[in-house]
Amino acid sequence: MTFGLKTLAKGEENYVEIYEGDPKKRDSSYHQGITWVWLLGLYYNALKNKLKLTKNKKEKQELQEKLNKFIDKTKKTFKKEIYQRGCIGSIAEIYDSKKPYMPKGAIAQAWSISEIFRIILGR
Repeated sequence: MTFGLKTLAKGEENYVEIYEGDPKKRDSSYHQGITWVWLLGLYYNALKNKLKLTKNKKEKQELQEKLNKFIDKTKKTFKKEIYQRGCIGSIAEIYDSKKPYMPKGAIAQAWSISEIFRIILGR
């Protein structure tokens, strides 16, 4: 989950982990395993909602720690991304799903940026 969530699990039929090739090949791989940044916002929502609904004190504390680690990792990952890789000052639309997780698609994507800022700012 370094740069987002994959659209298809590795090992599934038609799984693609690198966004490359001619337009037809890229279009056919777009939702077949490529990593999307904005989906991190849905994961963040799920953690927050589960935390809100959990009554058990120990489970609540564990969830809060998991949420805090997720936020910290997101900050660290995308701070480096914004300052050192891809489109300096922005965040890409999608990423390859294997190392070195190259930024692909739109070089500066509003929904990627907005979800990362929402996570980092705790909204």
